[in-house]
Formats: sequence, structure tokens, C-alpha cells
Amino acid sequence: MKDAVLKELTEILRETFEGGLPGQGTQYLDHNSGIYPTMDRLTAEQASFSWQGIPSIASHIRHMHFHLQVVVEWMDGKRHKRDWLASFQPYTVTPEEWQQLKTDFEATRQVFLQRMQQLSEAEIAEDMGHGTVAHLAYHLGAVRQLMHLVDGGLRPAEG
Repeated sequence: MKDAVLKELTEILRETFEGGLPGQGTQYLDHNSGIYPTMDRLTAEQASFSWQGIPSIASHIRHMHFHLQVVVEWMDGKRHKRDWLASFQPYTVTPEEWQQLKTDFEATRQVFLQRMQQLSEAEIAEDMGHGTVAHLAYHLGAVRQLMHLVDGGLRPAEG
């Protein structure tokens, strides 16, 4: 059971980050709507766009990275209180920070995948990891909705 669940979690996490594979079906995303294809479409300026105090795309990505780091720490027994609201700050990124965020996010994803492989049968039975994917998917959905603002489709008329 453990191997099958880990294989499924690894695949859905891959799809969450990378989107669908060419020529194959997907579990829940359009092919180019994973975290990284979404980030690749945006400049740092676009990712930093915030309207009426709504967290920017960059802030959602920063929060997702923070969440994944916390999950890894939690798996390692580090269960202290964290400032979740602060994980969205700042809303803006420079081009260098935008690229670094992607690099750091990928490094954390790899650590998470390694830790997943080390989970016990009991931890797998408790659905360890599924909540992480759900949380990432939730914020990816928020990011994809914010793309409409960034693209100008829902930006309020000036004047």
C-alpha cells in the first residue's frame, strides 16, 4: 500500500508543480497550468501586482514555499508556532528574487519528496502528504485566478 500511495502522491505533486505531461491526460490541471509554467509566464513585475490589498501572485508563491518548508520541518518533529500571515510578505519581488523563489521552491520540493519516501506505513495510512497537495492546489487556484487581473482582463477601468 505504501508504495502505491507514495507513487500517486509523487505524481500529483509533480503535476501540481509542472503541469500535465505532453500527450498524456492529467489528474486535475490543464497541461500548462502547474506552478512552474505559471511562474514562467510572468515577469517579476506581473507577479508583484496587487489590487485592493489582495495578495499578489508572488506572495501566494512565497506562502506555498513557506508551507512546504513547514511541512518538511513538521515531518522532522519541529512543530513550533509559525507566523503564517507573514509568509505572504512582501507582496513584491525583483527579477532576481522571482528566480530565486523558484529555485528555492524546487529545492524544498525535492526535500519534501525525499522525506515522503521515509514515511512509515502508519503515517501513510494517516494520509500524510495529501493535505500538502490540497494546500498547494488551493493557492495555485488563487494564483490562476489572479492571472486574470495581471492579464488585464478584470482590471478596473481607469479614469
